[in-house]
Amino acid sequence: MSTSNNMLNILTLFSIEEPVLDADIICEKLNFSKPTGYRYIKDLVSHGILQRLHGGQYTFGPRISVMDYISQQSNPILRLSIPFMLDIVEQTEFNCCLTQFYEDYCIDIHHEGYKESSLLSYGRGRPRPAYAGAAPKIILANTTTKIQKSIFRNFQDHYIASEFALTETEFLDKLNQTKKQGYYVSKGELETHLGAIAVPIIYSNKAFPLALSIVGSVKRFNLIQVETIVEMLTKAAKHIESEFKKTEL
Repeated sequence: MSTSNNMLNILTLFSIEEPVLDADIICEKLNFSKPTGYRYIKDLVSHGILQRLHGGQYTFGPRISVMDYISQQSNPILRLSIPFMLDIVEQTEFNCCLTQFYEDYCIDIHHEGYKESSLLSYGRGRPRPAYAGAAPKIILANTTTKIQKSIFRNFQDHYIASEFALTETEFLDKLNQTKKQGYYVSKGELETHLGAIAVPIIYSNKAFPLALSIVGSVKRFNLIQVETIVEMLTKAAKHIESEFKKTEL
């Protein structure tokens, strides 16, 4: 395996559960000799990707924060979406999220809250399950059957436990119905006190769709007109898709 792959593999070891790792543990997990592993770690520290803590422990360095800032500023779909998200928040008084699918989990790449709302325990960049909530289901509904089958097999127990689908065939049928409907409503799926409505943003045939969602308390969701919210979200999603296509010309 190349040096670059080995160094990238070091970065993938860090997680929410393990944000700090000992150098010897890194070497052990990746089967590096200590001289080789220490050299990789030293190079990552010199570039600000990792930083050394006490006792030979390491965590992400300042360069990661800079890279995240650049990502926020340079992502064209994000720049196009934010004005619409702000408008949705203003009109609905709900939180608004833009969500991306990656491997076998989802991440919110942007979130606009209403009046500093603290309802959401998930935020930008924090991985969340691919099997619960409105955003992942609307994204999966607009992907290929091959990907849908793979996700079902990976998380079959969760789909069965939640009674969303007991079999692969039922799972595919429900996603097909969701795609035809054009939106998905969840209540208490990801967090028991929260509800969400999500629509897809299909901005490229080379990438996963994104999900544009409003999120609020289940109590409030029981009082809203879903069709009105869906119309607002869908209109915004279509505008974002259209504007993005103009940037590709």
